[in-house]
Amino acid sequence: MTTHPDSALDDQRLQADIAALRTRFADTRELYCEVCALLFFRYGITPTANKLYSLVRKGSMTTPADVLNRFWQDLRDKTRVKIDHPDLPDAMKQVAADAVLSIWQAASEAATGQLATLRAEARHQAHEAEAVRDQVVAELELARQATAATQAELEATRAQLASMRDALATEREAHAATEARLQEIRRQVDEAAPQFAQVKGEFTAELERARDRVTTAEERAVSHEKRALREIDQERTARQKSEKTAESCAFNWAVHALN
Repeated sequence: MTTHPDSALDDQRLQADIAALRTRFADTRELYCEVCALLFFRYGITPTANKLYSLVRKGSMTTPADVLNRFWQDLRDKTRVKIDHPDLPDAMKQVAADAVLSIWQAASEAATGQLATLRAEARHQAHEAEAVRDQVVAELELARQATAATQAELEATRAQLASMRDALATEREAHAATEARLQEIRRQVDEAAPQFAQVKGEFTAELERARDRVTTAEERAVSHEKRALREIDQERTARQKSEKTAESCAFNWAVHALN
């Protein structure tokens, strides 16, 4: 028997047969067992655990080794029954038994070695998986803490937004009230505008009259002032004349008395 397909065509046929087996056997161990039989009986390939796992890629790496051991055990049991058939010569029985035993021993040793390797690899992968799991757990804890912090910030932001919405609603109500008062004041101003214009006109006219009265009063005051000044001048002139006359009389009287 050969250990690999003879050509690319055989490899393609093998892949197609395995794909067909996948559709027929959902159980992983049954699928591995069928692939063992396919390799050994149809393609003449001695199945190994690595070969099986590379073709099927299901389950853990120890699964194909366990299935392979069972396959060789079943093959040995079935072959022994055929070898013990009474129609076969003793020499043929011995040759067949030796051949099958050699194949089985070689396959068993290979499977046992591969099983140990796979178990070691499985333990190594388990340790790596545990390390990855611990790292993932730590990262998940950090993510949980970050999520909790983010959630707290989100709740605080929501509360702040709710407060801002309330303040905005209050501000809008106040603005609406102020706008209503402003409209009312504008309406009152519009209604009072004609009356204000009338009052303004009356005030302007009264102001002009008052200015005229002030002007007239000023003119009268100036006239009275001028007249008073004339009267004062006249009184002063008359007083001066009287003083001169009195002085003249007194002088004459004094002269007369001396004589």
